[in-house]
Amino acid sequence: MDRSREYAGDTRWGWRCPRCETDVSVDRDSATETFRWECEENGCLAVGFGFASRRRARIALREYRERYQSVYR
Repeated sequence: MDRSREYAGDTRWGWRCPRCETDVSVDRDSATETFRWECEENGCLAVGFGFASRRRARIALREYRERYQSVYR
C-alpha cells in the first residue's frame, strides 16, 4: 500500500491516545533518528516508535485508534 498519499489529518494538534483519550505528541527520538509517540498518562502503556517521519507516526496513531475503538468498544 502506498502511504505517501494517505491523509494524516491535521498535523498540528488533535492527536489522542487510542486507549485513554489523553493528548499525545509525536516527537523525534534522537537516539535512533526516528519518530515516536507515547501516552504520558500514568498506567497507560500505549506507545508507537520507529517511524521514518512525523507524518507516518501520526497515520499509525490514527490507525491504532480506529482499530482499538472498533475492537474493544
